[in-house]
Amino acid sequence: MKRRLFLTGPIGCGKSTAISQALGDAVCRGGGFFTRRRLDEQGRLTGFILESPDGSRKEAFLDFTGEGPRMNSGAFSGLGRELLADTSAPFLILDEIGGMELLCPAFMEALEDAFARGIPCIGVMKGSGPAGALVKALGLTQTYLQAADRLRSRLRNDPDTLLYSCGQFDEHALTLARQWVQEYAYDQFLRSV
Repeated sequence: MKRRLFLTGPIGCGKSTAISQALGDAVCRGGGFFTRRRLDEQGRLTGFILESPDGSRKEAFLDFTGEGPRMNSGAFSGLGRELLADTSAPFLILDEIGGMELLCPAFMEALEDAFARGIPCIGVMKGSGPAGALVKALGLTQTYLQAADRLRSRLRNDPDTLLYSCGQFDEHALTLARQWVQEYAYDQFLRSV
């Protein structure tokens, strides 16, 4: 199993669910972050937050409650960067990358540092379709699309990374995630005990 596993595919196909199911209790040993939806009392989407795997740290980076979407790139240059720089975690969860954080130099530097350290990573990479939707919804520029294309290409061409395209509730994605977890989350933990 390759050191880095990223699932990609359409919104709602079960990428994050596969990773969460595969990690189980090991989720709290990981560094990195989850991207969580924020919902109101009626279940409507009101924004997104960046959250540490153990749930102890979180910060909103996108808010839909006003007249237009409000972006908080400080969530990535602050909390996101800190979560990526944690050298005590045996692996990183990156759920998800490929969004507006690509325009945050401090976050991208921390991501490159994590890759250079060789730390195992499991996560979700935003596909080109959802990336294009972000441009429309948030008014992002072509600079963003170019950054997203560069990151996808980098991951696709990296010999230590598997970028797997998922279908709807893809059993193979769950199998790959479980294999990754067995090798990099559980076996590493058992060796250190």
